[in-house]
Amino acid sequence: MPDIERVTQATLLGIDITSSLSTAAYVNRMLLQINQPLYLLSQLKSQGMAVQALHQLFAGLIMSKITYALPASAGQLTVDDRNRINAISRKTLRRGVTHTVFDTKEIIDNFDRKLFSKITHSGHCLHHLLLNTVLTVLGKENIITSCLMLNSRCIKNCYQ
Repeated sequence: MPDIERVTQATLLGIDITSSLSTAAYVNRMLLQINQPLYLLSQLKSQGMAVQALHQLFAGLIMSKITYALPASAGQLTVDDRNRINAISRKTLRRGVTHTVFDTKEIIDNFDRKLFSKITHSGHCLHHLLLNTVLTVLGKENIITSCLMLNSRCIKNCYQ
């Protein structure tokens, strides 16, 4: 197709997609976009704003930006990308603009757990892909792990 330009990187809905499916470009842009509101929060703290109010602003301005596409890009995040995102948590705690620390692995695991619990309900659009669900309780912490077996016939039909 001669009229279609080939590119190695495109931005769709605020997410940078590269030809290699690397998340580095997206993480770079996200971190640049987070620095401005982080500076604003630091200025508000120096003006005497309460930590609880700063935390609310942190959740709205910074955490919403971090969690926007995290579940979709989690599989492509490198260890370096995760460490760079986690550094924001340490930076905000050090500046005193929030009172909690976050970890990208925990955020991703929470999103995965919520999605899995939703698709186990028969009305969910992905429920038909479940063939069998096995719930196991492990250790003293009552961590529930879920084994999900997909109906391979449904998946094959999606790609034919």
